[in-house]
Amino acid sequence: MKRTVFLLMVLIMIFSIQIKSEAIEKNFVIFVMDGVSLSEIKSAQTPNLDSLIDAGAIALTNTRTAGSLEPKDAYLTIGAGDRARTGVSAYLNFNIDEDYKGTNVKELYSMRTGRLDFEAQILNIELARLIATNEKSDYQAKVGQLADKLAEKSLTLAVLGNADIWQQPRRHIAMLGINKYGLISKGDIGQKMLLASDQYPSAYITNQDYLLDKFDKLIDQTDLLIIESGDTSRVEAVKSLLLEERFLAEKKRSIERVDKLLGRVSRRLDFNRDYLFVLIPTPSKRAVAEGEKLSLSLLVGPDSKGLLRSATTKRAGLISNLDIAPTIYSYLGGQEETFTGSAVEAVSSNKSIDYLTGLNQRIEKTFAWRPILIKGFILLQIITLFLVAFIILYKKSSERLKKVVKYLLLSLLWIPLLFLLSKYFLAWNLILVILFIISLSFLLTYCLLRFTKNELFHILVISTLTWVLLAIDLWTGANLIKLSVLGYSPVIGARFYGIGNEFMGIIIGAGIISLTIFKEFRKGFSLKLLILSFLFLIVTVGHPNLGANFGGLITTIVVSSATYFYLKGYSLNLKVLFKITIILVAIVSLIVYLDTQGAGANQTHLANTIAEIRREGLGTLINIIYRKISMNLKLLRWTIWTRVLLSFVIILIILFKKPRGVIRDIIDNYGDLAAAFKALIIGSIVTMVVNDSGVVAAATLLLFPIFTLLYLVLNRINNR
Repeated sequence: MKRTVFLLMVLIMIFSIQIKSEAIEKNFVIFVMDGVSLSEIKSAQTPNLDSLIDAGAIALTNTRTAGSLEPKDAYLTIGAGDRARTGVSAYLNFNIDEDYKGTNVKELYSMRTGRLDFEAQILNIELARLIATNEKSDYQAKVGQLADKLAEKSLTLAVLGNADIWQQPRRHIAMLGINKYGLISKGDIGQKMLLASDQYPSAYITNQDYLLDKFDKLIDQTDLLIIESGDTSRVEAVKSLLLEERFLAEKKRSIERVDKLLGRVSRRLDFNRDYLFVLIPTPSKRAVAEGEKLSLSLLVGPDSKGLLRSATTKRAGLISNLDIAPTIYSYLGGQEETFTGSAVEAVSSNKSIDYLTGLNQRIEKTFAWRPILIKGFILLQIITLFLVAFIILYKKSSERLKKVVKYLLLSLLWIPLLFLLSKYFLAWNLILVILFIISLSFLLTYCLLRFTKNELFHILVISTLTWVLLAIDLWTGANLIKLSVLGYSPVIGARFYGIGNEFMGIIIGAGIISLTIFKEFRKGFSLKLLILSFLFLIVTVGHPNLGANFGGLITTIVVSSATYFYLKGYSLNLKVLFKITIILVAIVSLIVYLDTQGAGANQTHLANTIAEIRREGLGTLINIIYRKISMNLKLLRWTIWTRVLLSFVIILIILFKKPRGVIRDIIDNYGDLAAAFKALIIGSIVTMVVNDSGVVAAATLLLFPIFTLLYLVLNRINNR
């Protein structure tokens, strides 16, 4: 018996040692190749990168920071796990035995921080400036958050390489690895990482043999090893000094040198257990100038093949730079919810870099078209509102002008629907698209007017088609919204899924107008069925797996509730406001519960925000509120949507003064529709308060009610 027990204990010890050994043997390597676009990769000879792409999982990556789209800000953003910014201090990282301007950097660091006894091989000499810069930022990123989280788990990291040019240190790679004290325990980013040569415009290239020798020594001593390939970044740094032909040739050579280094690194790894994360923190300057602001990320390792996806974007083939830190942390055994972003996962797919190139081109074109088409749409709205005001105030205006303006009112209501379908026009020329949208909207209006003279039916058709198609799209994956010029842009990175504030306002305004007009036609339409319709609209806008728009959820609940009570004949007194508040709290609580019960990729920004508030305290909530208020004030001052919102306010003031009796006539004849008008005006105020771009949401929410009201008014002016 004793012998059996002894043998069992020995087996358990051996098994435990084996498990521990396997855990230690797993390596995670980050390989940084900065300043490269997808087109440059495809035009160069990169056999090693190509084979890794075939073996791993890839994605386009949003590169937004709290500052500029420059390496210094992008690297710190990745290392902090939140949008960060910095100045030249990001470059001033050194090996501990180096000098800076004649002073030993360790002594300089000690003088500036007061830390005299510390163990590190790399340090940043301007830590105070780094921290202060980000404390003043809206996002208040924590410098060194990734390294600190790893240290809490007793996980170590090392950094190798640099991107120096001439006598200028460019050691921003350390921003991925420094801790909150500006220190890195292991690594080498010094001069030995370079080979000097007058054959290269940057005067240096990476000393691959030295880097790999350091790699071999550190790979078994660290859990995370970060490598700066350097050469592509150097060429980008001196681009303005080179003739175009010289730059293109050197850029291609640098990419191919980096590819060789990547191959030598990858052959040292076992992808049955190890992970290699290839990152491009910023695209090339040429790509950025052409609107191509998304970069490429590649993850190679166990069960990592296909397309990358994260809870941040909920889209296969698209992630954020905020997802990189939580990916590293979670893959090494931590809990990703401690970061703003989310860990990526591989989604099985046979789509390659050609798919990402095509997707990137469509996103880029949508991003380029967006300001032109939206500004044109807003300008047409303002012109139309001016013409309506002129007709109302100038009694002798011609019948022909009134007819043209009515055509404009209906035609402009078609535009959001046509914008929703804009993904089908991306292969066209922009001028052709503009002409097509204008022509088709007028043609649809002509057909509608020819079909019937019923004024409410005209509005009913447009509003119903608009909100129903939006709802169908959201329930089927939002494939239209994702590439719509009135949707959200992955380049901006404010939203990646659900419904954005532009279409959120449209679906609420069009939906409420449509349902109340339908009730005008069907007086026997049960209020219970109307409530079900309102609930469908609320779920579509606010559910985590559909619209996922929290501000929109609140707005839809308030508008739907107010419409219902107005339809029941109640005025908006304290008792009704209390009932609306109870309904709001009940539905919001249910939606929040559903969201927080999700896991990983099933959660939205709302669930992540709640988790962050629980973790960090009320200070985080105050910061979020401050950021949203700041964004609203900024948009209120600068966005063109403010002009159309102001125009709506002016036209409403005019309507309630002139022409006399017309508004009362509309309210008396269309009581149900009048309830929608009043509720949507309340909703526009609510959405201004609860959304971080409330100006945009309010302007789109008022489009259908204001234009419907103006259309009815012009019809009555004709009849007087």
